[in-house]
Amino acid sequence: MERLQAALQKARAQREGGAAEAPRRKARGSVIPTRRRRSSMIDDVWQALPELEVNTDVWQLHRLFAFKGGADAAPFDLLRTKLLRLVRQHGWKRVAIISANADAGKSTTVANLALSFSRQKDLRTFAVDFDLRRPSMARLLGQHLQTNMGQVIRGEVAFEQHVRRLGTNMGFAMNDLPVHQPAELLQSARTAELIGQIEEKYSTDLILFDMPPMMVADDAHGFLRLVDAALIVIEAEKTPLKQIDILERQVADLTNVAGIVLNKCNYSDEYTGSYHDYY
Repeated sequence: MERLQAALQKARAQREGGAAEAPRRKARGSVIPTRRRRSSMIDDVWQALPELEVNTDVWQLHRLFAFKGGADAAPFDLLRTKLLRLVRQHGWKRVAIISANADAGKSTTVANLALSFSRQKDLRTFAVDFDLRRPSMARLLGQHLQTNMGQVIRGEVAFEQHVRRLGTNMGFAMNDLPVHQPAELLQSARTAELIGQIEEKYSTDLILFDMPPMMVADDAHGFLRLVDAALIVIEAEKTPLKQIDILERQVADLTNVAGIVLNKCNYSDEYTGSYHDYY
């Protein structure tokens, strides 16, 4: 009996409090317009960025096939999908792309991966060239710049003036020339603050960082503490297995290993399959 009375009293209290609860339900509903306004403001911020000069002839020359999709873009689309699964699974926002030595095709991989992400319209992504010793992203994309990321980090140039936007959801932060004292710059508090500001202002889902080779300089060693994971690019038949093992251990000591990309690989369709007939 006491339980029944308690239940009835609770029901009456809920009925009597219904009128008071109504305004609260309305207030919660107002969150949706607020989110819409926030999204609209972010769209405006992106639209204000200067546009990237699209030069498909140069992109084709530099083996950047991922812009339009299709058979040639399929390996990079597959890499994008696998990376995106890890990003969503672990909540990663920052991924560095590294190699052991130069000429492994790391920057070409980053550029193609970024172009593939540009077709993922529901994601906002930046690709940042932090290989400040030998920057190549601007050259690969055929861009002519007057400023570099060193000036942006030091506060001499505004990020929104330097970055270039592709479409509505992809941004490229590149360099015109090598930057003085790159290791010290990448390990500075200014760099950490800049990345945080970019994520906040542009509501990024992912930032890809093109880093210098791990076994050439200490730039990446100091910077990897700022990222959630690193993707390792190795050159097929050139990078020794022992070196790959050492590199993976070094990266694992600093951040998560997202995976290893075997680049410049002559493969047989018998084992990997062919996309060409599908497309």
